[in-house]
Amino acid sequence: MPLSKDVIEKISIETIRVLKSRFDTISDEDIKIRNMPFHMAFLRAFYGKIGINDDNEALKFLTLSQWFHGLSTTLGQSYFENIAHILSNGEKRTFKNYKIKKSVRDKISEIINDLKSGERLPNVDEENKELREAISKSSKYVNGLEFTADVYFEDKDKVVMIELKTVRPNAGEMRGEKQKILYGKAHMMETKPNKKVYYFIGFPYDPTENPENPCGYDKDRFMSSLIEFSKYFDKREVLIADELWSFLSGEKNTMRKILDIINSIAKPDFKEKFDFINTFPFINQGRLYTKDAIDEQKFEKYIDILQDVQKL
Repeated sequence: MPLSKDVIEKISIETIRVLKSRFDTISDEDIKIRNMPFHMAFLRAFYGKIGINDDNEALKFLTLSQWFHGLSTTLGQSYFENIAHILSNGEKRTFKNYKIKKSVRDKISEIINDLKSGERLPNVDEENKELREAISKSSKYVNGLEFTADVYFEDKDKVVMIELKTVRPNAGEMRGEKQKILYGKAHMMETKPNKKVYYFIGFPYDPTENPENPCGYDKDRFMSSLIEFSKYFDKREVLIADELWSFLSGEKNTMRKILDIINSIAKPDFKEKFDFINTFPFINQGRLYTKDAIDEQKFEKYIDILQDVQKL
């Protein structure tokens, strides 16, 4: 079953919002070639490696890199989360000022220390079993570790939480992320004892995949590319590329559909079309202008743009 028209429309709006924000936050001054002598001095050693022929190309490369960093930040901080919420009908949720049994806290510390030392391998089934056993013990309550689930949703049978990460998290993050996930699962297991509890770490795409297969992934290869990742995470608690997006939507090939939506909107004439739609007064006081009341060419252009959007 394909994505609903409502979901496609919401993804389209998020895509337009990102494109518009990037146009609004970048000026001619921002993309002007600037003097960067220290960067240039180091970059020259890599001309052959990255296919740069001269200093002019290098300066353009440095300028584009700064713009690309801003786009990556936008995608990582808002776009991926918003699309995930749209697909799953979920939300971002923070948990703080909650209590957890001391027996659970001690068990989490034990699991983390054993994973760190290599005395045990990550196994999500065993870890869940140990958490539930610790919850069942008589123990005093202590403060729980604050955590935020980037994506949270539930139904009558299960609770799902997902931590969305950039594709190259730092090695030092792994231990902390695993600890947070264990606290999150334990808290949900105790407060919602009749539901299955899942807490995944999700990656929007696989950077180790061939660009000719953008929606593909190799989870083992990807996990091996991250320092200490496999020390703390069972592959069953990792969602990557189309596996992530299709899990969120419940429909196959969802990542491909998202990319199709972006590609249909993110074209060189995006800014011109956006400005045309938003500045030409086709609607005034709730009354749509008729073809006879406005410039015929502009009216036809307006209709063409709307029809393009409706084809998404």
